[in-house]
Order: sequence, then C-alpha cells, then structure tokens
Amino acid sequence: MKKVIWATAIAATLASPAMAADLSGRRAIPDAVYSPVIAPAGVWTGFYVGAHLGLGFGSRFNNTAGYAMGGASGLLGGVQAGYDYQINRFVVGGVADLSYGGISRRYVAAGPIDVRASQNWSGSLRGRLGYLVQDNMLIYGTAGLALGNVRAHENSPLIVSQSRSLVGWTAGLGGEYMFTRNISGLLEYRYTGLTRADYTNIVGTPRMGFEGHQIRTGVNYRF
Repeated sequence: MKKVIWATAIAATLASPAMAADLSGRRAIPDAVYSPVIAPAGVWTGFYVGAHLGLGFGSRFNNTAGYAMGGASGLLGGVQAGYDYQINRFVVGGVADLSYGGISRRYVAAGPIDVRASQNWSGSLRGRLGYLVQDNMLIYGTAGLALGNVRAHENSPLIVSQSRSLVGWTAGLGGEYMFTRNISGLLEYRYTGLTRADYTNIVGTPRMGFEGHQIRTGVNYRF
C-alpha cells in the first residue's frame, strides 16, 4: 500500500511542471477593437475626379434697366476634376468644375413688362491652397476664373429670349476629409460674380450680369 502511495506522489510531482508549463502558455484572446481607416501622411498628391450637389442662394441678376431681380436661388449639381501636390502639411493644386441647375428670378412691372432671368450652367477654373489640420483633413481657400450663362426671357410685351455666356471670378473656402486612401468628401462655400453683357432683344435693352453665393458638398475619387 505504501508503495502505491509513493508511486502516486512521485507521478504527481513529475506531472506538475508539465501542467504548469501548459497552463502558462495559454493567453487570453483580447476582444476585437474597431479602428477606422485613416489615410497616411503624404497621400494628397495626385489626380482626382468627383461629383457635387449644391444650393445657389442670395443671387442677383444685376441689370441697367432697373429690373428688381435679387434674391434668386436654386439647386445645382455637377462634376469636378483636379490635381493636388502635398508639401509637408501644405497642399497646392488646381481644379475645374462644371455645374447645371436652375437659378432664376422673375420681374413683373405694373405695366406690360414681364421678364425672367435664369442661369442654367456655370463652371470655374481655380487654384487651391490648403493646410492639413490632420493627415486626412484639409482646409483650403480657392479662387479663379468663373464662367456661366444668363438667359433672359421676355413674356410681355413681346415673347422673345436671349442668352449670353459670361465670364468673371469666384472665390471661397472649404474643407475636405479623406475617408480612405481613394475616397474623400468636401464641403465648400463660394461667391461668384459674372460681368454684364448686352441683351438687345429684351425690353429696355439691359446690360445684365450675375452674382451669387453657393454652398456645395461632394465626393472625390483619388488616383
């Protein structure tokens, strides 16, 4: 009986280190932690294309005939393409965009005059200068050449219309956030002013131009 007890004790003693080694080798598996995809530094350099939607507000079809055509507003949408180059935390680049929409205003006088002005398309060719407040978050200023049409339609005393393509300038501020290496989103404010042109077919033969404000948001795909 004593031999059996001594044999059991010796076996337990020899097995203890192996069991301890086996237990010590086991590690608790940590819970998975979500980590958002952050764009690394230096990835803003390159070409991009995208699309945007926006709102034109506080717009005015200024004219020499005295037609009250302020307070015009409307929706717009379009596409853009550009190139950025990153220098440390600064980003410089150029961008072109083209938008279609319906910003319009009607003027009706006590007499027979009934004239409506509208802008159906606009575009720009601009420079951008920005600063990276984070590796994937850019704030920037932008300015450059603006283009757009202004169409005048007379309903009374005659029914006639005339359209001009105008040039001017635009400037604004914006921010862009890079969600992944290839996808970024933007929010931008711009003021646009277009020079006047002659509308000889319209009653009063006005010289008419355009000025207005736009807020737009969009998404870019970066190559």
